[in-house]
Amino acid sequence: MMKLRDGIFILLVMHMEQILVLCMSGVIQSSSLLNLEIIGKDASFYHGCSSNRKCKCSNITGGILADCSALNLTKSPYFEEKVVSVNLSSNLFTYFPEEGYLPKKLKYLDLAKNKISKFSKGEVTPFSTPCNIVSLNLSSNFLSLDIETYYKGVFQNLKYLQYLDVSNNSNEDKDYYCPDQVFQELSSLQSLLIDGVKNVTFDKGFSTLSNLTFLTITGIVAKGIITKEYFNNFPNLEYLDISATTEWRTFYNFSLFTFETGALQKLTKLQYLDISYHRRLHMCGFRNVTYDLPYTSIRILKANYLECERSVSTVLFVDDIKPLNSTELEELYLDGNNLEETDLDVPQYLPKSLKYFSARDNRWVVSKYAYYYIPGLTGIKTVDLSFQNEHQMSHSENSWYCTEHHRETSHCICDRLPINANENVFHWIHDKEVSYFTNNRRSGPLITACIPYTNSNFEFVLVPPNIETIIIEKAKIGDNIPPVYFSSSSVKKILLQNNQLYSLTGPICNLTQLQYLDLSNNRAADITSYVFGSLIGLKHLRIDNNLLGYSNIFHDNSSASIFENQTNLMFLNMSSNRISTLFQNFLYMTSKLKTVLLDHNLLTDWNISIHHMEYLMFIDISWNQILYLSGDGMNLLEKAFHLNITIDMAHNPFECSCDSMIFLKWLAMHRQYFKGFGNYSCIYLRKSINIFEANLHLKKDCYSYVGVIVSVTIGIIVFLGTICSMIIYRYRWKLRYWYYILKGEYGIDHDKTDGNFQFDAFVSYSEHDRWFPKDYMIDFLEKQKGLRLCIHHRDFIAGSAVAENITNAIHNSRKFVCILTNSFLESKWCMYEFNIALEDIVVSRQGKNSIIIVQLLRTDIRNIPREMRYIMNDDTYLDYPENEEDRIIFWESFERDLKF
Repeated sequence: MMKLRDGIFILLVMHMEQILVLCMSGVIQSSSLLNLEIIGKDASFYHGCSSNRKCKCSNITGGILADCSALNLTKSPYFEEKVVSVNLSSNLFTYFPEEGYLPKKLKYLDLAKNKISKFSKGEVTPFSTPCNIVSLNLSSNFLSLDIETYYKGVFQNLKYLQYLDVSNNSNEDKDYYCPDQVFQELSSLQSLLIDGVKNVTFDKGFSTLSNLTFLTITGIVAKGIITKEYFNNFPNLEYLDISATTEWRTFYNFSLFTFETGALQKLTKLQYLDISYHRRLHMCGFRNVTYDLPYTSIRILKANYLECERSVSTVLFVDDIKPLNSTELEELYLDGNNLEETDLDVPQYLPKSLKYFSARDNRWVVSKYAYYYIPGLTGIKTVDLSFQNEHQMSHSENSWYCTEHHRETSHCICDRLPINANENVFHWIHDKEVSYFTNNRRSGPLITACIPYTNSNFEFVLVPPNIETIIIEKAKIGDNIPPVYFSSSSVKKILLQNNQLYSLTGPICNLTQLQYLDLSNNRAADITSYVFGSLIGLKHLRIDNNLLGYSNIFHDNSSASIFENQTNLMFLNMSSNRISTLFQNFLYMTSKLKTVLLDHNLLTDWNISIHHMEYLMFIDISWNQILYLSGDGMNLLEKAFHLNITIDMAHNPFECSCDSMIFLKWLAMHRQYFKGFGNYSCIYLRKSINIFEANLHLKKDCYSYVGVIVSVTIGIIVFLGTICSMIIYRYRWKLRYWYYILKGEYGIDHDKTDGNFQFDAFVSYSEHDRWFPKDYMIDFLEKQKGLRLCIHHRDFIAGSAVAENITNAIHNSRKFVCILTNSFLESKWCMYEFNIALEDIVVSRQGKNSIIIVQLLRTDIRNIPREMRYIMNDDTYLDYPENEEDRIIFWESFERDLKF
């Protein structure tokens, strides 16, 4: 026994370290689990407002919003105490979150689009902890309207609940029951969204909900009939929506086809009613509804799409809307009811309080009967007649089922016919005449101004006297805006986009208060300079998506007259018009413009002056055909840079070439003014590159190219200059000779010597040697021998150039005498005379030497020019002797040589 104990002790000692490690590990794990348990119920989380890291937290008024939607959760996470709003929609909950998970201060809870079929798990009463909830959304779950789901006491803790949405829950084809005593517990309830499916009635328990003013009933199509007692227990309702906009059931099995008269008479506080999208209710059901409305406080009535899409056209009769004349109705919506005809007197019975009238998506043809009592509609501010005659039919299964009941529409028309009407209702309406209105086109003189106004020259448009907005979008209005005169100048906004106005002629008169005009998407290919002439208050103009570039007015400067009266214009959209040219003064009068949109056109340059637009903020010339801007275009835009404007030139086919280099540099230099400049590009060597890269490449390419051109050009010029200089230098004396020969009249009428020479000899000497010809040559050769010498200081013609005198004198002298001395060689004029004499030998004397050199004094042979040495070597020259005896022989030889 002792040995066994000792062995165990030794074993424990040997493995003590491992045991301690295991023990510590267990402690740590236990501590970790405990810590998780504490953190799970703590009021703060290190990673947000919830124990689930994926929940998004954001601050809202009064606390924190925890968004845990669409996380595929099956169990609620814990939340921080400061959380007042929890979004758990679009998850996989099958029951309401258990107690302890939701924060105590919770006010807003969204559990829509889950799989919740019960309010609680077990027998625990829900909403015990979060008892301050004011908004609860449980729509699109499986909470059936029956006593098992809505058991007594389920809402007893929601004393402060104001908004409850339990719609779209009772989706099965079975009988349901609404336990009114359960909803009676919601004493503070103001808004209720609930299913009004088969067999569901709202009994007396709802009458105790004195604060309930907002009611939306979904699934009401399953009832088929609205009885006159249906709403009796909602005496305080102000808002009632029973539309089938989001109806999920098939039309074949479920349709609301009857609305009994009297169903709304007890809703005296009712201000808003929507009965739209009950396509088997027809206009008969609409008439039953209008009969009850004088008992209410109705302000807004929506009765849209009460006819089948593929059904026959229908008619609006006086009796359909006559009860409305006894109400204070402000807004009436009759969209999508296949209305094609209207009783002539219908406008007369619309209430004067009516401000907004919408009859979109019908089949009305605007004609003469439509205007009869319009002047009496003094309250109308807005009319929307868009999407007429669209004839776009749905391909849904419901639309086909609905068509099977088209006979109901015909019966409904017949049932509503006035007693004194013809059998054919359409002829009955068309036979009515309006004496003061005609739609016939008038022919007459061209109208370009609104003054003077004569009724026979204009199309007269009758509108309610105080109307401000007219919306007729995509209603197939066409094909021209003629000279038109509106009956009221109160209109401020007109939307005529997506029609068929192929020409904008005008003028549009008596709309001096019009501020917003939309004529976009009309395919208009022509516009006049006076169409907007009288719209002096216009601020916002859209004429985009037309074909105005084809109009002749944009081919000359008369286009500047289009906006000459729009001095208040702030927004102009002319995009997508195939405009290729705009002149500089096109927007000269629109100095208040803030936005100019000219994108998706065919502009190749910017030509418009904008420097005077002190409020200008944005210009869009993207998607045009601009390769590069000209110098004038860049200058016009640059003048507006001080306005801190933004320009969009994206998606233009910018050219990467030396021609565009200046523009691309300018673009980069002012890039802060160009929207999305980083995405601007051009094609370089079949590759798209950004503007900075383009500038780098072009700087290199165009610099080298220009350098080569300049270098080659300079080289050629230098080469040609050198050649010319060499030629001129080589033949300088000949050129000079001919110049002065041709310039001077060398056939001067002087006395000629033998051989037709004026002089026997031209004497060339320096001023230093002037004594020799003056004192000796004149005396011996002229006085004694009768020869005639040309002595320049004596015989040159006064007033003529020296060079000209020299050339003419040498040319008209038989011989050229050169008095050679050192002074002669140093004299430029002497050397000039010698060279002219050499040229004269070649040109005029057929190479025969006529130069006589007289060496007056000894000269250095090295200083004698080469040509002179040739003459001295080949021909005899004369040395002037020093002694008197030899001089006699010298003069005789000199005389002989001159006469030879």
